[in-house]
Amino acid sequence: MIIFPAIDIIGGQCVRLVKGDYATAQKVAEDPLKTAEQFEAAGAEWIHMVDLDGAKAGYPVNTEIYKNIAQNTHLKVEVGGGIRTLETIGAYLDLGIKRVILGSAALKNPQLVADAVVKFGSERIVVGIDAKNEMVATEGWLETSNVHYIDLAKEMIKAGVRTFIFTDISRDGTLSGVNLEQLKKLADATAGQCNIVASGGVHTIDDVIACRDLGLYGTIAGKSLYQGTLDLSEAIEAAETVKIRQMTMDDYDAAYAMWLLCGNGLNNIDDSREGIARYLRRNPDTSFVAEENGVLAGVILCGHDGRRGFIQHACVSPDYRRRGIGRRLVQRALAALKAEQITKVALVAFKKNTGGNAFWEQQGFTLREDLNYRNLALTDMIRYDPEY
Repeated sequence: MIIFPAIDIIGGQCVRLVKGDYATAQKVAEDPLKTAEQFEAAGAEWIHMVDLDGAKAGYPVNTEIYKNIAQNTHLKVEVGGGIRTLETIGAYLDLGIKRVILGSAALKNPQLVADAVVKFGSERIVVGIDAKNEMVATEGWLETSNVHYIDLAKEMIKAGVRTFIFTDISRDGTLSGVNLEQLKKLADATAGQCNIVASGGVHTIDDVIACRDLGLYGTIAGKSLYQGTLDLSEAIEAAETVKIRQMTMDDYDAAYAMWLLCGNGLNNIDDSREGIARYLRRNPDTSFVAEENGVLAGVILCGHDGRRGFIQHACVSPDYRRRGIGRRLVQRALAALKAEQITKVALVAFKKNTGGNAFWEQQGFTLREDLNYRNLALTDMIRYDPEY
């Protein structure tokens, strides 16, 4: 489960509200960028940001702040508040924002949501469902409709939306705990059809654990982080349900099935059960799997010859993608190679999979065209880390 630390902005300042009441706005931090950097240092991968001025005005107001954080940190930024047009969505995404949140538009202009999903993809569009007494509120929570929050979620799923942020406004900023009852109702009503992020009332680590155990995609924490009732690093650790461990031969069948599913290049010798057994005997400490509740989510098969490391296979099950698992597997394998004094690492990559090369380049690999590993690979990617 993802922990989303939150920064809400009014007049360029980091604030928190109580129950969505603008009159209760209280400054909670001096500088948005420095606050985001602190969240990143604590281990956050995402940050949830809301333009409260924009939510009231109906158009973006504090855009430069979000641009600054997106372009000067490694955080993935999601932004909501005052987003009413496809042009605004596109402009935010062009700035490096990873996801935009549509709130009032979901109720008042559902066609915009459907068009946005088609144009930008469901992974870039989030719908925020904010409710008072289970009824959807809009316009910065200043107006309440007669639409039930679950009914809106079902309609948005039909429009192609796959991620929702649900906020019980009566608990937002109160540190009174998340509304597990309403969250469970939403989860049950949409079972398997969407990702749900809990927002409003997060107080202690118990709220994080409760959301994790409910099977939610994420939890937003704001006031609890600023007042110190929740430690971000501890929350991130408690929220993590995917565990990384060393690969053993007991993982072979599931790993092989995953390699086939992901279209990895395989051969009958090296990738047979006997071949993998030999590989693991030579390098017992550098291959890893990601596992969640006994289900294999990802695998990286990595070894070395005493001079250079080789990533032979690396993939994440399609059911577990966009959760940072691939990055965690690579980091774990590189750390294991570093412990064995390996300074160069080669990734065997195929031209037919060059769409994935961007991921590897983000991990520090450099594409080379002049190598041909065992007549299989058409490209090779090398990483050299001077800190090794």
